[in-house]
This record gives sequence, structure tokens and C-alpha cells, in this order.
Amino acid sequence: LSGGAGVGKSFLTNELIKSYRKQKKIAIALGSSALSAFNIGGVTLHSFFCLGYCDDMMKLSVLDRNQKQKEKLTKLKELLKTIELIIIDEISMVSANVFEMIGFRLKNSQFNGKILVVGDFFQLPPVIKEKKETLFNHSYYAFSSFFWQDLNFKNIKLSQPK
Repeated sequence: LSGGAGVGKSFLTNELIKSYRKQKKIAIALGSSALSAFNIGGVTLHSFFCLGYCDDMMKLSVLDRNQKQKEKLTKLKELLKTIELIIIDEISMVSANVFEMIGFRLKNSQFNGKILVVGDFFQLPPVIKEKKETLFNHSYYAFSSFFWQDLNFKNIKLSQPK
């Protein structure tokens, strides 16, 4: 779901969440930052997906060896079985590396729901701690990740100011 500022992305996202919950379906709202998570009544994607402070798969694999982390991941896998919709707000701020880590979490679970990403790639760029060699050097945006390509998203672009 894309579009410039003021076209109703947040409004539509909130209505979708209400609709799912009214039908007793589980929809999880995630923000790329604490502020975006707060604005949609959700949590940060780093917190939800147990990513810690990792910004690449190598660091994540080290973190995942920790016993406390293993317990968190067991709970996450159980939760993901029940979720029907994951919404990620401010997708433009999610790096390709972080989106790959989300893909890793979802592929290693029994998640069978839908994913909605919301944002405007012409607004805020991804948060990159340090520029370093990665698989995605040509672009740091989430849409450059392999997982994004796997999802085969359909873009709904809002254009009329709300």
C-alpha cells in the first residue's frame, strides 16, 4: 500500500486492522520505528521478530544461539501459526538486510497469512547503521531483498488526498 503523505495510508491501515479484529481474525501491526509502531497501535518489527540489534544474518545467527533467544523464538513460532495478517508500516525505513531477516523468521515458522507493507519510498530511507559490503549494495531498500521478490506483492497506490 503506497502513496504520498496525506492520502490515507494510515487511515486505511487502521480500518483494515479493525475489520480483521471485528471478524475475530488476528492482525499484527508492526512499525519500522517506535513512532510508526505507536501510530498504528503496534510494536516494532525488531521486537516482534526477535531481531535484537542485528542488522544482518550473520549477527542474527549468533544471537539465535542464545538460550533466552531460543525461548523467544519458540513463542514467536507458536504465535505466527495463529496470525492471519502482518502489517509493516513505514516500509521505506526497513533495509533489505532487515527484510531478509524477517523473511528468515517467517520461512522458519508455519506462518501462512498475508503480509501488507505500507509506506512511501520517496519519504524516509532505510536506517543503516554503517555502510558495509552486503548482498544488497546496489540498494538498501527492502524491495531489493530476495524475500521481497519471493512475496510477489501487488501495489495499491493511493493518490487522492484524504
